[in-house]
Amino acid sequence: MKNIYNKVKHIALSVFLVVAASSCDNEIEDIGGAQQNYNTAYGLIQANSNLTTFVKAIKLAGLESTLDTADNYTYFVPNDATFDAYLVANGYVNDLGYPDINLVPVADLKQLVLSHVIKGVKKRVAKLEGVEADYLTTGDYATMANALNPDLYLLSINVTNNVLKVNGSDKEAPGLDYYGTNGFVNVLSNVIELTPPAPSITSLSQVLASPGDVITITGQNFVKVKSVKFGSTAATFTTVSKTEIKATVPADFDSYALIVVETEFGVSAPSGIGLKYLLYEDSLKGWGWGWGGDITWESTEKVSRGTYAIKKVAEAWSGLFMHSDLLLKASDYQFVKMSIFPTESTKIMVTINSDTGDSAKGTTVTLVPGQWNNISIPISALHPELLTDGNFDSVFIQEFSGGTITPSSILYIDDIGFL
Repeated sequence: MKNIYNKVKHIALSVFLVVAASSCDNEIEDIGGAQQNYNTAYGLIQANSNLTTFVKAIKLAGLESTLDTADNYTYFVPNDATFDAYLVANGYVNDLGYPDINLVPVADLKQLVLSHVIKGVKKRVAKLEGVEADYLTTGDYATMANALNPDLYLLSINVTNNVLKVNGSDKEAPGLDYYGTNGFVNVLSNVIELTPPAPSITSLSQVLASPGDVITITGQNFVKVKSVKFGSTAATFTTVSKTEIKATVPADFDSYALIVVETEFGVSAPSGIGLKYLLYEDSLKGWGWGWGGDITWESTEKVSRGTYAIKKVAEAWSGLFMHSDLLLKASDYQFVKMSIFPTESTKIMVTINSDTGDSAKGTTVTLVPGQWNNISIPISALHPELLTDGNFDSVFIQEFSGGTITPSSILYIDDIGFL
């Protein structure tokens, strides 16, 4: 009789253990936003047997007391398989080749854990009818890691049709909202890394530059900048913010350079400044002539950059022809560039390799009066197919307003060149 009782007792205990184990696995029921009063968000993570690596990371990083509080939280937690794959990919494996969370430096582990937590809010993914809750929307969010290190990248979240993606992962996160008393836990199929991406340059404050000029470089991810280079020459620079750098143009800058920004996290794609060939800077690299109004080739009255600019009295249909000392190959360049300051509204026609007003070979540009117009004309708009052997050595500019310009109108022209 005693043996039968012991067997029944053993079976009952086994059933209890199976039930207990089942209640702790990753099949915790998503109850659609109904509050699970018996557990906090932190408690839900501890209770999920598929999130054990993340729990170990919390403990090793000494973050239990930081996270186990009554504050509101939204967690994004990688499951064990995902976290283990991350450890292997980053070389955190033991002598047998198995992933080992104990090998991750504590400082890195702390940042990694906090990168997965937004404090102060509790937001779910899937919108359910009849459930009132705050919902995650597509955008960038600051995590607890950002609060400690503002140089870190923000958490990038995309929610489309109740599908959650985090930091550009091409794997859809399950997005199941486990709702505790103080927040949501979303189980992910990717590990969040908030390391800033490589920098990028979006614009430069100057199209042209001279040695000693201080230019503004605008872009993204200017974090822990190591160098700013004009070609192979390192420039003196100041990082103003994550999106702005002030750089001094090096003394050996000629007329063109490719600028790159290097940070501890990568190198930007190059951005060109200046012109590959300047036909007119402070003087004409060749010879020229014109008609229909006086020309001053080195005027100091109004200058875009440097010391001199061309002053052309712009009577109706008047023109200006400039011949280069060098024969240029059209395929080496993409744009004709120049800066023009008109004293009144007008239009010009520009051609290459033509000393007549043949508009079939050129293109027209309308000028805004009273300011420098920085003009960029694609070489393709100047019919390079009509050039002999694809080469050219001249630029022609003609007043083209249709005869409405006044006789006293002036065009100041500076920095004519090719990029």
